Amino acid sequence: MRFLRTRWSRLLLPMGLIGLSLNISPTRAAEPSNQAAVEADEVDLAKVQSGGRIVFVSSGPRHRSFHAIDNDRRTAFPFSNEDLHPMLIVELSGNQPVYRVSVVPGSQGGQVDVYLLNELPGNSGDLAAIKPTATIVDLVVGREAAVEFAPQRARYAALRWTQNKPLITGTEVAEIAVFTKGDPPQIADALAATEPPKLALGPPALTPVSP
Repeated sequence: MRFLRTRWSRLLLPMGLIGLSLNISPTRAAEPSNQAAVEADEVDLAKVQSGGRIVFVSSGPRHRSFHAIDNDRRTAFPFSNEDLHPMLIVELSGNQPVYRVSVVPGSQGGQVDVYLLNELPGNSGDLAAIKPTATIVDLVVGREAAVEFAPQRARYAALRWTQNKPLITGTEVAEIAVFTKGDPPQIADALAATEPPKLALGPPALTPVSP
């Protein structure tokens, strides 16, 4: 009998540990789900999957421009290494209030000016003449850098990089995101005074660079 009691007591310890791990596991599994629920109302209007598309790039292979919005950080769009002010324009999936823009750089250096527009500019010089909606700095390769601002309705998002000197390889963009939320009242109330600037437009002169 003493042998049986000793053997039974040895089994109790591992059985108790198994029971404890079963009780803890559901709590840990729930943490990512809670995080997803917080961000469930956020929509990226720029992504190919949402209906976004690149309508202009200042240099680089145009047929690869979709890599900047394909929701895959392993792919990237490269500008020409001689382009000191690389620029691209994303046509968003709808004219909705935008409050955050983010970039995942594929290469180091520079800063990014963000412009929210309701119409395409006549040429790239039009953007240099107006104040950007926001500026993203401190870019780190492979890491998302974002900027938030008062919600503004926009049909297009233009991003314009500034490089201090020519690069050995061109600026690369792994991912761009333009976020809206599911129509909360406070966003709608903030739109009246924050419409994007209207540009003086002539005939469209934005001609993408051929591959």
